[in-house]
Amino acid sequence: MNNWIEKEQPKKETIQSLKKDIKIDDFLCSLLLQRKVNTLAKAQEFFRPDINLLHDPFLMKDMKKVVEKIENSREERIMILGDYDVDGTTSTAMLYKYFKNINYDILYYIPDRYSEGYGVSEKAIEYAEKNRVSLIITVDCGIKAINQVDISNSKNIEMIICDHHLPGDQIPNAFGILNPKQKNCKYPFKELCGCGIAYKLITAHNSLLKNSIDISIFLDFVALATISDMMPLIDENRIMVFHGLNVINSKPRIGLRNFLKSINGRIDESKISFNIGPRINAAGRMKTGKIIVDLLVEEDITRANIISNEVEFLNQNRRRIEKDVVDKALKQIDNERFTNVVYGEGWNQGVLGIVASRIIEKSYKPTIVMTESNKDILTGSVRSVKDYDVYQSLSNCKDNIIQFGGHKYAAGLKIRKSKFNNFKNQFEDIVKDSVGQTMFKRSFSYDLLIDFSKLTIENIKIIRRMSPFGLGNRRPVFRTNNCFIDSKLKFLGKDDQIVKSKIKDKNGSQLPFICFDKKIELVDLQSSFDVLYNVNLNSFSGQEIIELTLREVFIKK
Repeated sequence: MNNWIEKEQPKKETIQSLKKDIKIDDFLCSLLLQRKVNTLAKAQEFFRPDINLLHDPFLMKDMKKVVEKIENSREERIMILGDYDVDGTTSTAMLYKYFKNINYDILYYIPDRYSEGYGVSEKAIEYAEKNRVSLIITVDCGIKAINQVDISNSKNIEMIICDHHLPGDQIPNAFGILNPKQKNCKYPFKELCGCGIAYKLITAHNSLLKNSIDISIFLDFVALATISDMMPLIDENRIMVFHGLNVINSKPRIGLRNFLKSINGRIDESKISFNIGPRINAAGRMKTGKIIVDLLVEEDITRANIISNEVEFLNQNRRRIEKDVVDKALKQIDNERFTNVVYGEGWNQGVLGIVASRIIEKSYKPTIVMTESNKDILTGSVRSVKDYDVYQSLSNCKDNIIQFGGHKYAAGLKIRKSKFNNFKNQFEDIVKDSVGQTMFKRSFSYDLLIDFSKLTIENIKIIRRMSPFGLGNRRPVFRTNNCFIDSKLKFLGKDDQIVKSKIKDKNGSQLPFICFDKKIELVDLQSSFDVLYNVNLNSFSGQEIIELTLREVFIKK
């Protein structure tokens, strides 16, 4: 249990000072202080994120000349070129809808994952040339498209790049680049996703219009992308996601309505992460991301239903294929190694990233899952573990890599098939050396040690208002010691893996719980145990009921 780590606790006098101002329980003040909310003004801003506090988009390098270029291109044809994941497709749909609304001649293009790969392809430029496009705006891609931009320029098609990925040593010779991570960009917030950058673009452009439009209607796109791309929910990300979720719940887009029908209650960040985001991604993984853009811009309900049914079919197929690949990949895991690098012939490229994440759940190490993109080249998805920069490790393997890109925790790469074993061993050695020969160990941090008596409906409503939760603002995790199962276990789900029952703490307070992955530990449990959990409010028969979601269990011997 030494891997259960309590977060740093605020000083008692600091808690009392905040409590005096905002009149809530001590433990709630502790939660706020852990999130750097230490005054009444900051609490008001935290609980009611103000859309007017978004940063000035013109602070972003190249923004002024980019929007002026777009405004001067009204008589020309513009093409939006986006990636095939949630971030890329929502960005593409948002820009298309915005510019269509103000009467631009606009079209969009999503590359095929299998025939073109990630980013700006020559095929996309050929498509633009064939359709007499004079300006391409990329979203969620392009920052490393050095050669492709040169090709586009040679055809007199200028390019504007909107990307949030880390730039390389050389940047493309584009007309303009919107990326807060590029050198000499003074934009104060560096953690926007591609769709967030695209929203800053339309914010800036809209401010130039004589008859500006209400662009807050596009914040649903930003919420979907920011959550699905696992960007930190702090600063303006939190503001945009907060208001974007309100848009989804109050006036859902026609293309999303079928996805929302099966979801009970309010759409929050967890329902985006586990329900809506995977469906959107499934199209790009299994067929083409263009289907999603078609769906998100569709205004006809009948047509939207047809497309969403196709997406649902693709998602079911994705889940089946994913399970098959996970089962095969797990057989290659070597528990003595510091990394998981697995390869399978004929594995579906679209599920490699999900499979890597699933493997980490079973074997907690930096993981790469690869398959062939042609007879000589392997393509792979990379996922990392907490606090380990896998992007840097890939940089140290450049002599065995053809191409790579991504973030600290997630990346993609291509290598020669003949170099697989060399790369696998080099990656293992670099990771092993960088962590000082100490094997990775999963740890679980929690906010507070409390008794169940603190968890009143009123207090949980305050906790719920701390959302949206995600990186940088995690859903609170509580610890309670010396608990007992206090009711017969019920088993739910396809394989009876979900456990429901009631739990009692040492003071006799009882609460219902649900647990998704600790069936083995809970069955026939007689002794006391300590538990880490989240707390929720569920509506049942018109009543709000407190329910714990158990995360980790430590059984006393």
